[in-house]
Amino acid sequence: MRMTNSRYYRTLVSGSLLIMGVIFLGFLAHSSSLTGTVAWILIPVTIGIAMGASVPEILFCVVASSCLMGYGLLVRKRHALTLFWSGFILFFLAGLMGWQTRIG
Repeated sequence: MRMTNSRYYRTLVSGSLLIMGVIFLGFLAHSSSLTGTVAWILIPVTIGIAMGASVPEILFCVVASSCLMGYGLLVRKRHALTLFWSGFILFFLAGLMGWQTRIG
């Protein structure tokens, strides 16, 4: 079932903000400052993806998450929202995995 554009994108943005809020609160619980929390979220997504791009498994996760998010943006059906959010979370987890390859 196709949704109207405004309703679809409103649901997409509100769900994405909810996911980012949960991730932010999770990191805030383990950090001592707000600035540290923002840094612990941005570093894995930016530097972690760049470092993990040489590892085939992490590169696969990045490509798969991009495909899921692209499908969610283009199709605009109710089930595509779940695929977009799954890709969004997978992209963040790929960044964390890339960051762990540097540390570990």
